[in-house]
Amino acid sequence: MFAKGKIDILLPKTGFTYGDTITGTLALRLKKPVNARELVISLIGEQKTTSRAVVPGQTGTTSSTQTVKIYDFKLQLDTEKEYSGDRDYDFEIQIPGNMTGAGAQGLEMPGKLAQGLKMVHTAAAMMGKVPFQRIKWYLSASIDVRGGLNISKKADIVIS
Repeated sequence: MFAKGKIDILLPKTGFTYGDTITGTLALRLKKPVNARELVISLIGEQKTTSRAVVPGQTGTTSSTQTVKIYDFKLQLDTEKEYSGDRDYDFEIQIPGNMTGAGAQGLEMPGKLAQGLKMVHTAAAMMGKVPFQRIKWYLSASIDVRGGLNISKKADIVIS
């Protein structure tokens, strides 16, 4: 399964608060050299909204779920070259501290995304739907291999 190698994301802790800095190490372990465009790690936040609604004239409820990426910060750790052997890359990613604005969790989002989510929530409220929202946070690391399958790894974290 790991013909080319693997990536590990090493973190001293997995629980953070808004405004914290995530520090860690990306451990790249290659069995053979690979030509790659870049090595990156990203902090990603996805909001999953589940809505339940009563359908007029029917008994019971219906539900629907939608996942929207609300935060995606990419940190390039290395550039295009031939990667080989084992190497560790230390990284620091600042978690946004100003969490006011659009979104049920108080995240500040780009204008169009915030407007879109607000419209979805307004429409849901008008149709009698009750939305349930949560944000899943994770780190995603990958090496963009030329002409082959990328090597990647995800690590779930909690930001509260």
